[in-house]
Amino acid sequence: IQNPSLTRGDRARRLPATITMTLLLRPALFIITAALSAAVEESPPPQREEQYKILPSPDLLNRLLYLSTTYPNFCTLTTTQEWFGLPRAGEDGDCPFDELYAAAQKSAQGDDEKTSAASGKGCNNYVLIIQDKEAHPNDPDVQLDVNFQTSSQQQQQQEGWKFVPDVFLSGSVHGNERVGPTSLVEMSELLLESAACESLPRMKFQPSDSNDNDDDASGQDTTNDAVKFTQEQWEQELSTAQTCRQSLTTNKGIPSPLRQWLARLVTTRRTIIIPTANALGYSRNKREEGSIDPNRDFPFDIEQYHESECMQTIAGRSINELWRSHLFQIGLTFHGGMEVIGYEWGAPTYLNLDAPDALAQDQIAHAYSRYSNGFPGHVPYDFGTMNDKVYYVRGGMEDWAFAGSWDPDRVVQCTPTTYGGYPPEKTVYNNSTLRAFNMLIETSDKKEPMREDLGSRHDPLISTNGRDNGHVARNIRLALLAMDVVEPYVSIRGVEELMFEDDVIPTMNLKRSPTSYYDDAKLVWVPGGDKKSTTRKITWTVGGAMTIDGTEIVYGLWDDLPTQLAESTSGFYPSMETRNVIDTKFQVVQPSNVEGGTSGGRSRWHADGAYPAEPEGGDTYEQIYNYDPVFKAFIDTGKMPPGTAIAVFARAKVDKDWATSAANVGPAGLGPASHIVNARTNPSYFASNAGKVIHGREYSWWYSDPITVLVGDAKEAEGWDINDPTASGLTHFSLSSNARGVVTAVHVNARFAGKAELTETFSRPVPRTGGGDTTPKRSSSASAALVVMLLIAIGIFVRLVRPRRRRRAYRQTVAVSTDVEGGDDFDASYRDDVGNEGIGDLELRISCGVTMRTK
Repeated sequence: IQNPSLTRGDRARRLPATITMTLLLRPALFIITAALSAAVEESPPPQREEQYKILPSPDLLNRLLYLSTTYPNFCTLTTTQEWFGLPRAGEDGDCPFDELYAAAQKSAQGDDEKTSAASGKGCNNYVLIIQDKEAHPNDPDVQLDVNFQTSSQQQQQQEGWKFVPDVFLSGSVHGNERVGPTSLVEMSELLLESAACESLPRMKFQPSDSNDNDDDASGQDTTNDAVKFTQEQWEQELSTAQTCRQSLTTNKGIPSPLRQWLARLVTTRRTIIIPTANALGYSRNKREEGSIDPNRDFPFDIEQYHESECMQTIAGRSINELWRSHLFQIGLTFHGGMEVIGYEWGAPTYLNLDAPDALAQDQIAHAYSRYSNGFPGHVPYDFGTMNDKVYYVRGGMEDWAFAGSWDPDRVVQCTPTTYGGYPPEKTVYNNSTLRAFNMLIETSDKKEPMREDLGSRHDPLISTNGRDNGHVARNIRLALLAMDVVEPYVSIRGVEELMFEDDVIPTMNLKRSPTSYYDDAKLVWVPGGDKKSTTRKITWTVGGAMTIDGTEIVYGLWDDLPTQLAESTSGFYPSMETRNVIDTKFQVVQPSNVEGGTSGGRSRWHADGAYPAEPEGGDTYEQIYNYDPVFKAFIDTGKMPPGTAIAVFARAKVDKDWATSAANVGPAGLGPASHIVNARTNPSYFASNAGKVIHGREYSWWYSDPITVLVGDAKEAEGWDINDPTASGLTHFSLSSNARGVVTAVHVNARFAGKAELTETFSRPVPRTGGGDTTPKRSSSASAALVVMLLIAIGIFVRLVRPRRRRRAYRQTVAVSTDVEGGDDFDASYRDDVGNEGIGDLELRISCGVTMRTK
C-alpha cells in the first residue's frame, strides 16, 4: 500500500471488491483531541423559554460565558480591554456583574496578573469570536484563547486562515436600543450548537470491533486499553451525534439541511460579534456612552477643525480596533426607533447621490428584508439609502466602514482628550481596511419592544409572517444571511440518488491534512462497464450569492492532479497548478436541468427565488433541499476501466451584474469599491490587512471541494440486494439504487457508515513527475491471477504447517474469489499481515462478521 511507485488507479484496481468483504484488521488507533469540548457529550443544552425576551447586561454575560465554556473549539470570549488595552467606560458602580468574567478568567488561567485586565472600574466591552479553531489553529484570533490546544499534529502555515472571510456584527451602539444584543446572542447559540453537533463523531471512521483481529491463540481478547477507549469514544460520540441531531430537529426546528448550513457558516467564516459596543449605555439603558453619541464618533465626513470630536468613546475605539485587526467584507449594526434597513450613502457630502456598488447593496438589503419577513402589525423591513430612509449624520460608523480606505478626503486623524487620549495614527487606514458593506438595521419602532413581539424559538430559520416571527426571530435570520453572502461557495451534494450525509465537517480542514485532498475527499463507488448505464448523475448547489451566472462540473483523473490542491505556502484554493490541470486535462459538463441554453441560475436569496429547484413534498435530494438551487449533470464513465479514480469538482461564477455602476454615483466615475463586489467580479483583485487576505478568482470561478468517483465492476453490483444489505455486506455504507434494485452508488467513507479498513488502500501515492497520463492504466488479469494463486498457496502452507502467528509489519491487499455458503460467487478482497517470518492468517469475513473460506 505504501509503495510510492503505484498510482492511485493501480491501488484501486488491487481492490475491485473492497466494498463487499474485508479481512478483519487490528483496530486503528485514532487520536482523540483533548481540546475538543466534552461539554456537548456531558449534557444537552439548557432548555430555553419558547418566547424570546430581551436580555439585560448580566444575563447577556451569563449567556456569553455559557457559550465560550460549552463550545471552546468554535468561539472565544474576550474584551477589548484585554485584547487592545483600552480603558473602561463608567464608574465604580457600573457593571458589577463583570466580576463573573474576571472569576471565569482566573479559573481558566490561574494567574491574577494575567487576568487583571478582566475587571476594574467601569464596564468591559465583550467580543465573541465565532470560528473553527481546530481547522485554523494558526489564526491570530485563535491565539487569543491561551487554553486552546489543537489536536492536530500538523501545525502547517498553509492552512488557509488568511482567506477566511471576516464578518462584523454590532448589537448596540446606542445603549437603549435593545433588540440587537439579544438577537446576536440567540443566533450565536444556534450556530455553535449546530457546529458542535455536526462535528460529531470526531473520528474519521468507525473503529474496528475490539474482537475483530486481536484475539490470541486461546481466544483471549488482547485489545489494549487505548484502543478500547477509542472504540468507546466512538460509540459515545455516535450516540451524542444522533441525540443532538434529533434534538435540533425536534426541539429547535433545525433539520439536517439547516444544521449543515449553520455548521458551514461557523467553519468557513470568521465572525466578530460585539453584542454591546456601548457597554456602559446598555447597562444603564441610555443612548449615549456617558454624554457622547458613539454613532457620531467616527472620523468620516466630520466638520473641519473637529478632529478632537471623534474616537472619544470606548465604544468607537473598540469598533475601530476590531476593524484595524481584521478585513471585514460585510457587517451589520443594529439600532432601534424605526423599522428599516439602510445602506450607503448616509453622509451629507453625498446627499442625493448613489454610492459605488449600489446595485449589490440594494440586492442584499432586499434579501435581508425578505428573509427576515414581517409579522402581525409589522411589515417586512423597508430598505434604501440612509440618506433617503433615515437621515444623514456626520461621523457615522456605516459610511466610515464602507469608504474610509478609498475616500481619504473624508477621513481625519482623531485627537480626542477623553480617557487619556487616543493615538492619532490609530485613525490612519491602509487601502484595504475599510471597504465593507456595513448596513444599518433599525430593528423596531420601539427601542425595547414588548416581549410578545419578539417572536418564538419555533422553526427560527424558516421565514414566516406569522406570530412565531418577531423582532428577535427575524434579526437572527437576517444576521445569518449576512454571514452567508459574505463569500460564494459551491458544494457537491450527491451522486446518482445518493445524498451525502455531510456538507462541510467542522474541525476538518483539507488544506492542513497530513495526507491530501484525495485521502479526505468523499469517496463514491459506482459500477462501470455497464452498457445499460454509462453516465452518472452529479448533484450540486451554489450559495453565498444572488445570481449564478454560470456553473458546471469538471472531472478528470486524480493521478493528473498535484498532491495538495491548495497553494503550498498560503493555502489559497485551488492552486495555480491545480487550475492548470483542470483547464488542460479535465472534461467540462454543463448542467442538464437549466432551460434557455444557459448554465446559470438563482440562489435562494435571489428576489425571484432559487432556480433550478424542485417542488416540496418528496424525499429526494431536490425536494428536501428545495430552498437551494439544485444543479444536475452527468459524467461519462462508460469507457473507464474498473479501478479508475475520478476527481469531480463543481464551480460557479456569480453576481457579475454587481460590477455595474449607478448613473448617479458619487464620487463620479468610480467603479467597484467594496471588497465583496471586487472579490466576485475582478479576477486580479487583492486586498490585505492584519494578515488577512481577499483574493480575486481566476476567470471569476469559485470551486467546490472535490469528490472521488471510483469506477468499479458492474458485475459486483448485480450480486448486491438493496433490500438485504446485511447479506450483501453493505451494512457499513451509505448507498443508492436504481429502479431495478441494482446498487448505483456507494459512499465508501461516509462518516456514520465507513470503516477505516474499507478505505485504507486508497492511499495517495507520491505524485509522479511530469503529471499523470490521461490514459487510464489497465491491470493485467494474468498477473493478478498469478499473484492470487501464489499467495493462496503460501497461505495454505502457513495455515497447515506453521503455528498460528500474527505479524503486523505492514499490510497488503490482493484480490481473490470467495465462495459464500449457499453457492453464490463474489469477487472479494482480503488483507494479509506480512511479518518478518511469513504470512499470517488468510481467514476472510464479510463486514457483518460472517466467516468465509477461500476458494
